[in-house]
Amino acid sequence: MKLGILGGTFNPIHIGHLLIAEEAYKVHNLSTVIFIPVNTPPHKDVRELASTIDRYQMVKEAIKGVGHFSVSDIEIKRTGKSFTIDTIKSIRHLHNEDCEVYLIIGADSLKEIDTWKDITALVKICKIVTINRPGHKITSFENLEKVLGKNVTSEINKNMINIPPVGISSTEIRNRVKTGNSIRYWTPYSVEEYINKHRLYLD
Repeated sequence: MKLGILGGTFNPIHIGHLLIAEEAYKVHNLSTVIFIPVNTPPHKDVRELASTIDRYQMVKEAIKGVGHFSVSDIEIKRTGKSFTIDTIKSIRHLHNEDCEVYLIIGADSLKEIDTWKDITALVKICKIVTINRPGHKITSFENLEKVLGKNVTSEINKNMINIPPVGISSTEIRNRVKTGNSIRYWTPYSVEEYINKHRLYLD
């Protein structure tokens, strides 16, 4: 079994997240992609963060009807700050470690990967799949080699996926909601309805 893991705040989830997951699923022939909303992200400002329940439910709405996508509340149940190494270990334990885990991240995250908790241990228990994002294209792996070594860095480079630029961000969606602008087609319609129904991102 080949499990793709896509973590994030999903504040809110949008079309770009779904495109990334679908591309990784196809390119690496994954069995499924599991979306994992974080509880408290260790590297992000949480002042505009919707509740864990709202973010989880929005992901659930966004992937409804897609058989090869699922959502997990593993980090929400754990509470506290969410560290990737702990999540991957838990996922492997749940599947009796009889699986290959592909961690899907954006190129912006790759630039700060040396600050992640136990990164050298993490790359031993999962494969890193990086998605090139607008404005964050990685052109040099020199710093990464210093942290992870040449072989691991070479594999990360080989697993990188290029997708067409998608000029959509959760920040921009929140700003549009706050200013009364439409977010139609920026996120699945069911997510837009959820945001409107629960009056998210208005304050």
